[in-house]
Amino acid sequence: MDILHLLEEKGVHLTTQQRQGLNLDGKPMLLLAVPGSGKTTVLVARIAAQLYSGIPAGKILNLTFSRESARDMARRFSALFPEQKPPRFSTIHSLCYSVLREYAEQNGRIVPTLTGSDGAPSSSAILREVLREKSSEFIEEEDLADALNCIGLIKNRMLTRSEMGDVACALPGLPELYDRYQARKSELGLMDYDDILLYALTFLQKISGLLSLFRARYPYINVDESQDISKVQLEILKLLSPDGKNLFMVGDEDQSIYGFRGAYPEGILGFERQFPGAVIARMEDNFRSRPEILTLCEGFIRLNRERYDKALRTGRESLPGAVVPFRPAYPEKAMERILAAVSSLKEGENLGILYRNNLSAFPVADLLQLAEVPFTVTASPVTLIRYHVKVACELLQMADQPFNRELFASMTCLDLPASVREEVLRALGGNASFPELLEMCMDEKSRKLGKVLREIKGLSPEDGLRIVEKELKTGKFLLAKALSPDDPGAALRSSIFRQLCRRVSSTSELIARIKNLENSLKNPSRPEDAAVHLTTIHSAKGLEFDHVLLLDCCEGILPGKTALDKTGSEAANRAYYEEVRLFYVAATRARETLTLFYPAKSEKGLAPSRFLQAFLNPEHPAAHAAGQEISLRPGDRVRHEKLGEGKVVSIDGDTLTVSFKAGLISRIRSLSLSYCVQQKLLVKMENAD
Repeated sequence: MDILHLLEEKGVHLTTQQRQGLNLDGKPMLLLAVPGSGKTTVLVARIAAQLYSGIPAGKILNLTFSRESARDMARRFSALFPEQKPPRFSTIHSLCYSVLREYAEQNGRIVPTLTGSDGAPSSSAILREVLREKSSEFIEEEDLADALNCIGLIKNRMLTRSEMGDVACALPGLPELYDRYQARKSELGLMDYDDILLYALTFLQKISGLLSLFRARYPYINVDESQDISKVQLEILKLLSPDGKNLFMVGDEDQSIYGFRGAYPEGILGFERQFPGAVIARMEDNFRSRPEILTLCEGFIRLNRERYDKALRTGRESLPGAVVPFRPAYPEKAMERILAAVSSLKEGENLGILYRNNLSAFPVADLLQLAEVPFTVTASPVTLIRYHVKVACELLQMADQPFNRELFASMTCLDLPASVREEVLRALGGNASFPELLEMCMDEKSRKLGKVLREIKGLSPEDGLRIVEKELKTGKFLLAKALSPDDPGAALRSSIFRQLCRRVSSTSELIARIKNLENSLKNPSRPEDAAVHLTTIHSAKGLEFDHVLLLDCCEGILPGKTALDKTGSEAANRAYYEEVRLFYVAATRARETLTLFYPAKSEKGLAPSRFLQAFLNPEHPAAHAAGQEISLRPGDRVRHEKLGEGKVVSIDGDTLTVSFKAGLISRIRSLSLSYCVQQKLLVKMENAD
């Protein structure tokens, strides 16, 4: 049967580049698909071509990144080809669970129960229990989630114990924590989702009969979103298809943004090395975005050195003004701009409000709720009342309830001598409030606290906070200085808190409003008629919107703080390039217009992202830094901005090994050459050996 003719009868018209995906000659193929190039359509068409060529449905395995993607692809296939029996659409985790089930049946064993299923405790509950064995201190859900991400990263990257120390985790002692968490699960007969991958890999490696069974069961494998597969997942694919015969992978290394989960773009970057004789094909036509958007995106992504060379083309007409940088005079102007964008939506259009930091959803969700605008939002466990904001809230509450003994006793913000606490608690209950009692103390700090609390009583949260910021050091942070230019995340938290303070008239209303927002973000509703969608950039991947408002274009947020490490280490290099890809993914979600929000001058501690200059002005040196070269060989002397003078020991690809002098001691450091050049950290000295 002529598959192209059949596809056209069903309304599917493939371009010349898209037709490459229908090649069934058996060679391993990697199809590089730029954003909006129709990769899902091509995958569905390829599966149909395989079936109509006589390949049984049961022999074809289609792997996707998420269950929703698997369901979506299955729906699209069945809608186009209802006459065909559909093959298996599965996540890699689901495939690996099949491996475990097969092993268990063959050996009379029981597959461990998944954490959080069938009444079993969740991974979070187990980790919290493990932590309580060492300390009774309460652990925030966000810190638990971060630690679990780190544990998942260890498994997906297959890190050794010595390599675990390089993983930044909110909780200390990650290697020991990892061991205790794994041991506790084993005691309970449980496994988590990433254990499924490791167990499946181990069984396939050690039991040849099991491996042969799955190779025979699925000789044809199609992999979607291949840039997001992890190292352990790639090892499993290599076992199932060792020579890559009939292996088809589609993806785009420029859209690999899940490094924190263990995504391994090196897998597709080394595809030809992994599978000799492989074919690398490209789909470079974007059918989504206006040319003004794509031209800037194509120039910007070239900051990333770790990529295939490919174009980003569009056939759509030009739309002047499709890209708009927006710097509000003050934060409320940003909210006005968002409401204006909502009100200007035409019938059938939608709006995506994208952000890097989940905190940014708070003022926008609050704004839309007050305006009674239906919207969807990415679920998030993030809480606003933490750290310095928690301290500020407690101070406002204390001023509001100056006779509340329980409140005074429970306040964590009071860095007061124990004797002062005890004295005030003994005296409370009479006519004097604790602010007045504090003012009577000999301790100067206590007297100042009492004075400020008395001054802000009855004031609005905005006015009260202004006095607190001016007069008091709260916790480890000084709110009056917007915390620190070195902590943009904390500055963002302060900025959002201030915005919410300005929207209410009392402290009780403020606390209630924040709690309501936290609950609605943890368990969001999804109204079907919503045309406005609040989402993190990560969750927006695979989506598209007529209009995109990109928030958080702030230095230290996008790109994130960890990506701005000035040492030029390989870890910093990976982090920086992933941030470049994240910005690129955000920008390529837009069909018609893209508005970039960067911080107002009034926002202390927040500065415009360095990516803005490189994105908006392709002629700016920052946009071409990736193309700069430096010719080095072993023995050459170099000067590093942070590490000083050193001698090149060796060069292996992009890894530069340098011996730096620190007094009488030499330190050997491995650096990313491209990152050092791009960030202008390294220069070659004239007196080379």
